[in-house]
Amino acid sequence: MVTKTEGVLFVSFLTQPLYHKWGTTSEIHATTHSMRNVVRLLSSPLTAFLILLLLVNATSLFGFATFVKHPSLLARWPWTQDIFAVSYPLFSRLQMALAGLAMITPLMSTHRFRWVPAFIAVYALSFAMEFGGTSWGIPFGKYEYTGLLGPKIAGKVPYLIPLSWFTMALPSFWMASPPSSPLVEMSRFNWKRVLLGSGFLSCWDLTLDPAMSFLAPFWVWQEPGTYYGMPWRNLIGWIFTGFLLMIALELFRAHHWKEKLPKNFDFTLYGASLFLPLGMCMLSGLWGTLLFTASVFAGLVYATRTTSAALAKPDKPKFNSLHT
Repeated sequence: MVTKTEGVLFVSFLTQPLYHKWGTTSEIHATTHSMRNVVRLLSSPLTAFLILLLLVNATSLFGFATFVKHPSLLARWPWTQDIFAVSYPLFSRLQMALAGLAMITPLMSTHRFRWVPAFIAVYALSFAMEFGGTSWGIPFGKYEYTGLLGPKIAGKVPYLIPLSWFTMALPSFWMASPPSSPLVEMSRFNWKRVLLGSGFLSCWDLTLDPAMSFLAPFWVWQEPGTYYGMPWRNLIGWIFTGFLLMIALELFRAHHWKEKLPKNFDFTLYGASLFLPLGMCMLSGLWGTLLFTASVFAGLVYATRTTSAALAKPDKPKFNSLHT
């Protein structure tokens, strides 16, 4: 009969080569813990929505590069016409819906329903701005949504559009307040975060509008401008609308929500949403809009980090001189 001591010695003898190869017990446990975290992350609903979002974007880019850029292929292969007619509007709506789910899912798991009032405020504000633009040209200029983005509120603004504003407003707001920065911990109203967040949100449109109104007919400008058909007034409207949305998020203290979310989630979702319009502009050779977007984005990142570094520096002690 094998005693307990002999069994322990036997197991130690068998596992000794593993320790020699992989390291100490603590190192093996740390590796196992990291692997479990990776598996847990890959199996999370958030990762599933992000992967689906990227797949939808990649499929949309394939369809754009194949059939939109070469419409003669539709005539050559008639069986693709019905598929294209359905998938073209469907995938654009899926992209917006999946991006919204990728945002809402982690908020629900970490903050329950505390984000809902901010969502309602952003949805209402963005709808008001969009309704003003489609009705009277205020503040973006006069334009009209086509039927590609689905049913519209009051026959003017697709239901998915205010959701898209929320989906991109939050990452823009969070990118303006990095987690390592004192900006996140400050309890007072922070105007720098509002201004930088509005800048990040408006930077998105530098690529979005040329892709979705110049290269594709998702909305049509009634007052065409010089920036790939977009009037510069639209950019002013974006900055103004972003400013209002950032004020709302600041009032709801939305910067604290970032602390419990996965690291770099804001940049990940921002990039995943930018992937489609960025790819469309690249495939079409709109290098001017890509360079403009990259330059503005780099400047905003630099300004954010510079502001954070300045706030992180301790105040110099002040000495009062003594006069006799």
